[in-house]
Amino acid sequence: MSASAAHTLLTVAVQHLWHAALLLTLVLLVMQRARLSAEVRSWVLCGAFALAAVSPLLVLLPREVVTVTEAGMSLPAAARSTALPAADVPAAPASPTTSPAAYVPNALQALAMVWLLGTLWGLLRLAQGIWQARRLHRAARPAPALDALLGPALPRGSGVALSDAVAGPMVVGLFAPRILVPPHLASTLSPPALRDLLLHEAAHVQRRDLWVTALQRTVLAVYWWSPCLRMLGNRLELAREMACDARAAHRSSSGRDYADSLLRGIAGMVQHRPQGAALAVGMSGSRSGLTQRVDGLLHLQAGQVGWRNRLRWSALCLAALATHVGVTVAATPRLGAPIVVAPDSAPATRTASAQAERLLDAAADGDLAQVRQLVQAGVAVDTQRPGDGTALIAAARHGHLATVDALLALGATPDLASRGDGNPLIAAARRGHLPVVERLVGAGADVNRIVAYDETPLINAARSGDVDTVAYLVAHGADVNLGVVADAGQWRSPLNQARNSRVRDYLIQHGAVAGRR
Repeated sequence: MSASAAHTLLTVAVQHLWHAALLLTLVLLVMQRARLSAEVRSWVLCGAFALAAVSPLLVLLPREVVTVTEAGMSLPAAARSTALPAADVPAAPASPTTSPAAYVPNALQALAMVWLLGTLWGLLRLAQGIWQARRLHRAARPAPALDALLGPALPRGSGVALSDAVAGPMVVGLFAPRILVPPHLASTLSPPALRDLLLHEAAHVQRRDLWVTALQRTVLAVYWWSPCLRMLGNRLELAREMACDARAAHRSSSGRDYADSLLRGIAGMVQHRPQGAALAVGMSGSRSGLTQRVDGLLHLQAGQVGWRNRLRWSALCLAALATHVGVTVAATPRLGAPIVVAPDSAPATRTASAQAERLLDAAADGDLAQVRQLVQAGVAVDTQRPGDGTALIAAARHGHLATVDALLALGATPDLASRGDGNPLIAAARRGHLPVVERLVGAGADVNRIVAYDETPLINAARSGDVDTVAYLVAHGADVNLGVVADAGQWRSPLNQARNSRVRDYLIQHGAVAGRR
């Protein structure tokens, strides 16, 4: 794994930890104060869980909009200093002395690998649970009598089936949900009590809880190391069960009668150990959770509030979540590539006339006499043509030193850039034309000039593999660690773009590092 990817992953991890802690705090405060129904609580917790999982990805957004003029102005220092670390480079000879900071990328990469391995293990367990759920779904036996017991309360597209492999009622099947019931419960519970338990499972189907559970457990497999997210997940599972209890109790005779049915069902499960299918939702739970569920059922009527209070408390929950969004958006750092805007030049300089076309062709061919004749006849020496740039860029690209001298003498700007074509120094460095590079630097060309989409002269020289050109630029002030963010957020520097070991060795000897300086 590259140092850049490891740095990004661990930044996401750090941001997630405080995002999830803030969300958990807000949720606990709101839940203690707000008189919300179990249904609303479950969806508020679901929203908080989703925010805790997604909000750290804000780090991948672009940092800023950076305008780079066609004249090739350098990017602001802040846009470079906070950019992603450089990508991995091929192995280079070890330095005589190694600073402690050199071990930091390796440590970050090791931590990132631990995260990824833990995620892989969690996803494999989830896949095993999916396979188990499919086996349960296929092996279950249809139970028309139980379908009839639910009657109109049975959700469309679902059914009730008997399964010897489960200890209590549960729902399996994302696309064709089935409520599985163990035969021992179907034969021992009274029809009203059994119907109450089936109503609870039918509520899971109606709420699409199996889909929510699948996404929740996938997220927990990714953030397996997050204590706050796991606490949110536990509260979400309890709230989901209580919401289904409330729905079932409203269809039953009373909350107290439904609580009695729930306890009878739990008592019938004590002697049977449930099979843990990862993609199933059911009525089993912890003892403390069961206590809260029964308490909620006994106070179901007392806990109801008017629509005005419900609206007020719901608004409070939304305000708390909005507060979290505002704080995280403002405080989360951005690691994504800056949006580089290179404004178009004036139409007059971008659209070349027939005479200007001849000038660029003559410069590319090294036709010195034609170049002089056209410029003296009034053709703008810095006119541009998309795909070729300026006459000076064309001459530098082809290594025509005499033509470069003539154009400079005729007033050509040594640093003028053309989008997609670089600038004269970049064009010469890219081809390894050292004499042209020397002449342009002598004419005042900036060795550290960044041109949008074409990087820097030293990066292009390193990519060409010409050590002499690289050495000349470094000797004249080129920064060996000056990099740019290029396509798709890729960090490019002279070192990670070096074409061969000779260039890499030279850059390392002159202070280049495989990462941010």
